Amino acid sequence: MDHSELSFGLAETVNEIVEVSQYIWESGWSAANGGNLTVDVTDFAHAEDMEDFASPPASMPVPVPALAGRSLFVTVSGSRFRDVPKCPERALILMQVSNRGDRYRVLWGGEGGGTPTMELIPHLRVHESLYAAGSAQKVVLHTHPIHLIAATHLPEFGTPAFDRLLEVSLSTARVFLPAGVGMVGTMTMGSEALADATVEALKGRKAALWQRHGCVAVGADVFEAFDLTDMLEKAAQMFLLCRSA
Repeated sequence: MDHSELSFGLAETVNEIVEVSQYIWESGWSAANGGNLTVDVTDFAHAEDMEDFASPPASMPVPVPALAGRSLFVTVSGSRFRDVPKCPERALILMQVSNRGDRYRVLWGGEGGGTPTMELIPHLRVHESLYAAGSAQKVVLHTHPIHLIAATHLPEFGTPAFDRLLEVSLSTARVFLPAGVGMVGTMTMGSEALADATVEALKGRKAALWQRHGCVAVGADVFEAFDLTDMLEKAAQMFLLCRSA
């Protein structure tokens, strides 16, 4: 099923994901299959319209009762952001969470047998937190910006001084992120521990950094999540340039 055959809201969301995926690849934030994206599209997804395409239920990696019945676009495990524009039907999945939050089924996408990203647990936990708080933020974007990752190697990482470094390096940082950036130490990729730490780091914030790993940004749409990441990456680049000079 081509994404142009989806409902208007879903098709428009796919188009936005396609556009931002190209920006991510061109920015150099996604070496190989690095990075992943999820978007809550429950308002646009009507499962009854896609019953003929729905897969048999599969088990969730962790139960997410707060997301029961909700639908999300998810990047496929092993997919590359550079491949999303070429074939979104293969690189993306539209998944619907079961009424108990312990299973899901694929309503669209994942052509060729794709499964959700290996970082699904952190994404789900963040979406749970956002939904429970009644947040307008529907997107969770994880990427690997080079300068941000380099900056997390600094001894200041994990302290208020690091947040201050980003703020003073780019004056607009505090405008876009008035509460600053959350910071998470080195943890196993895709783990529940990483998920819980990320949820905590994002409380009252729109972005968090994973030490030596990357950035997680949330937004009302994919463009906002991209812009926040881009702004933080520029701040880190500016700081590292100044320090090297």
